[in-house]
Amino acid sequence: MRNVRFLLLWLLLGAAGAVALVWAYPLAFPFAPRALKVTRDEAIAIALARFKDLGEPVPNAYVVASFQTDAVLERRLQLARRRAGSRGLRESGLPDRVLAWEVTVYPPGALPQDWTYQAEVAFTGEVARLRLNLDPEARGNPLAPPEARARADAFLGRQGFDLRRYREPEIRSEQLAARTDLAVRYRDRRPLPGAEGLVYGVLVRFSGDRLTGFSHFEEDPEQRSLQRIFQQNVFAGVGGLVLAYLALLVLTVPFLKRYHEGEIGVRRGVQIFLLMLALGLTATLLGARATAQGWNIGATLRQPTTWLLVVVYSMFRVLPTALLAFVAWSVGESICRERWGGKLAAFDALFQGEWGNATVARSSLAGAAAGTALAGGLVLAFLPLQRFGAWPVAALLDLPPTAAPGFDLLAVSLFSTLPLLLVLALCLLPVAVRRLGRGPGVAVAVLLGSVLLLPPSSPLPFVWGLAVSLFFVAALVVLFLRHGFLAVLTATVVSTVLLAGYPLLTAAAPSLAAQGWLALAVLLAPLLVSLRHLAGGQELVYRYEDVPPHVRRIAERERQRVELETARRIQSSILPDLPPSLHGVALAHAYLPASEVGGDFYDVLALEDGRLAVAVGDVAGHGVSSGLVMSMAKSALAVQVTFNPEVAAVFGTLNRTVYQTARKRLLATLCYALLDPESRELLYASAGHLFPYVVSPQGGVRALESIAYPLGVRGQLVVEPRQAQLASGDILFLYSDGLVEARTEHGDEFGFERLEQSLARHARRGVEGMRDGVLQDIERFTGGAPREDDQTVLVLKVP
Repeated sequence: MRNVRFLLLWLLLGAAGAVALVWAYPLAFPFAPRALKVTRDEAIAIALARFKDLGEPVPNAYVVASFQTDAVLERRLQLARRRAGSRGLRESGLPDRVLAWEVTVYPPGALPQDWTYQAEVAFTGEVARLRLNLDPEARGNPLAPPEARARADAFLGRQGFDLRRYREPEIRSEQLAARTDLAVRYRDRRPLPGAEGLVYGVLVRFSGDRLTGFSHFEEDPEQRSLQRIFQQNVFAGVGGLVLAYLALLVLTVPFLKRYHEGEIGVRRGVQIFLLMLALGLTATLLGARATAQGWNIGATLRQPTTWLLVVVYSMFRVLPTALLAFVAWSVGESICRERWGGKLAAFDALFQGEWGNATVARSSLAGAAAGTALAGGLVLAFLPLQRFGAWPVAALLDLPPTAAPGFDLLAVSLFSTLPLLLVLALCLLPVAVRRLGRGPGVAVAVLLGSVLLLPPSSPLPFVWGLAVSLFFVAALVVLFLRHGFLAVLTATVVSTVLLAGYPLLTAAAPSLAAQGWLALAVLLAPLLVSLRHLAGGQELVYRYEDVPPHVRRIAERERQRVELETARRIQSSILPDLPPSLHGVALAHAYLPASEVGGDFYDVLALEDGRLAVAVGDVAGHGVSSGLVMSMAKSALAVQVTFNPEVAAVFGTLNRTVYQTARKRLLATLCYALLDPESRELLYASAGHLFPYVVSPQGGVRALESIAYPLGVRGQLVVEPRQAQLASGDILFLYSDGLVEARTEHGDEFGFERLEQSLARHARRGVEGMRDGVLQDIERFTGGAPREDDQTVLVLKVP
């Protein structure tokens, strides 16, 4: 029952969006091409046939078919329609010139500006411009104005023009170096309602005495003010490209960090990268001829200019966009796996080939219906917004001028939206929610995403485009939180294809209509394949073996981190936090482990007879195993000192403990001493440990030597306690080998000589000053390089 409600809800929403789109699209885009009748190949055929009216065909010609768009004219027509209604607009023929085919013929080896023929073919099949381009340096015989008028009248009559709708023509001349060119201008008698001051009509051109074609003209006093408005769209396009580059730079830093730490897998990212390359290169190659129209790069010929454009677009558009998708997925996946892994399941299933499940079906259905609803909702919103000065422009819909416009539109839509959606949904949104909380985080993500991801056919002025984008991105964010990333991607591309490709879907030419519906069918393929599984309830469940290797590494490392953190807390509770003094002896200590769990230990125990039992030990290595042995040795030390603190007894007990428990002969060293504060007598011994130092107040440094095997080497350990007499103010400095073995990045050791110099330098600073001074000297020497071994310091000053 739940699946039935889900299906009905989204079907109703999608149907409502489709109805809104069909009803409102002609009202929101009144000057979009209606009932497309002419394909690209048909436009080329029509133009080549009509070029014969101007001269001989060009052998081995290079033919380019692109779109002639006039957004300024469309805005002028929108203003006229708003002021005076639609009366007379279609009859003027101007709406057919908002978007039309432009066919240009180049001779072999021509420069971009050296075309021979050019025609403008409306989608109705009518020719609106026909031109022959002659060299400005070519000579021509003079032509008398009356003869030019007669020839122009006859030519326009043959082209199907009714001269009765035009006023008496005026003839303008242009004097060139070798000839005089004439233009016979026929101004339309009928003023355009609501467009006062607009003059339009048709003109016939003569180069010398040779007829070179006809074209339409408009003279509009408001043209410059309208052109300034469209500059915002240019800046928005450049700004979007800059934001994409900026996003790539920003995400590269966490990508490198996480990849170095093993938190990122690149297999799926590489697949997405290759997909983006394929989409971008396909779209670039399909539209290269048309896109290169208007490019003029020095002395580069027209045909090589096309390939140069392919190279430039591939290097500076396709490759960076593919890299952005790769980095955004890699970083975003590692972020989302922590909390929102299920939102990637349906999208991930497409790459795994597991389309036949309810997870993919629900996400695809929600995306398709939401995309249709978004397209219909946007078009509906454009209608009331027009009263506030917001207006969409059909000339900016970017309908691909290729032989396969539907496939090209789909490729461009996926290529341009997938990386930005990955940045928004997988990176920006989770980070914002994690740091700011769900409500504020979603709001911040929507605000930033509305700048990053403008919806198709955003209205102008630009501020209204941002307002519409805010609604569009908010809907996508909600869809992601409910149904995952595949739903968001499907919704975005469906809405783009419906809005930009609506003229294709309603085209009168069967081949164009088939292209539009084929693009939708390809886009909805996951839904068509998986829909029958919606009622079955078969979910896409991640098993352990399905989890990517890097995610397993993350989980394993997290488990180890928790265990190590637990061991570190236990060890911290075992190592004592010593008081500033005991029995009049000033104390200072420091313990800096090389990892979460260290192998060093220390202790100072006050005995009933007034003496102090002092110990510093070091279990070989660091980590969990060393920490466990250290804990046992530290516990055995405390117990033994309670019963018998004498030097030989302590070493005997600790040696048996290490020898019997560390079966892999994990060795340990120990320096142990008994200090009598009243007599200042010191009894000490060292089992493989570094000799302690006695530092006088004047800076004298001497080592207290004692040699014996480390703990755990033999079953019985023989040590010979030694005696040292200290003076008032002397400092006893005990330490582990992590101090003298501290290294720079180049491998240089701090060593005993530098340690003794440091002790002498800080002799008058007291126990805390000596401790801090020695550690600071080591830190400066290593330059902050990571510690390779634990560092333990125990400093005592006799009274």
